[in-house]
Amino acid sequence: MTDAKPPKKKKIKSVRDVIIESIECEPGTEGCTGDPDTCPNDPSRCDKKLSMFGYYDDTIKDSVEHVLSESLNELTRTFTVSARRWEIVVFPAMFAFIILAIYGFFLINSLTQDVGNIAREMNSINGTMQGVVVNMERQTLSIQEMNGYVRNMDVSISQMTHEVAVMNNSISRPMQFMNSFTPW
Repeated sequence: MTDAKPPKKKKIKSVRDVIIESIECEPGTEGCTGDPDTCPNDPSRCDKKLSMFGYYDDTIKDSVEHVLSESLNELTRTFTVSARRWEIVVFPAMFAFIILAIYGFFLINSLTQDVGNIAREMNSINGTMQGVVVNMERQTLSIQEMNGYVRNMDVSISQMTHEVAVMNNSISRPMQFMNSFTPW
């Protein structure tokens, strides 16, 4: 049998522990190797420490969690104020959009009703125009009949003119003879 040791559980580190582990001593400080894992100095002994956030000293090191929590609080406040500003813009915009959508629906609805009315009126106009066509055909026939009658009248008047001319010729000779006896 072999003695197998169970693997060690890794300890979950706090934010403060992670930040302190990431501290590198400023190069040139006594005892600083530049590697946080092998640095022989206690972090409180170095005058300046370099972290992923920049240089800070021992008085600030203890309040890193406080600084992070304040930053998160400030971010939350900023986000809340920004959300309120957006609410001031978005809610009236949504209200205006709803009103415009309702008005647009009303316009489209009235437009479809108007188009329906126009279609019904066009059918009525079509019926009226068909009546006009029938009446125009009747008038055309009447005018053609009138043309026939006028031609007949023309022929009759031409005959009457001829007859009057013949009669004039027949009466004018005896009348000339009689006119020679009258004193006036």
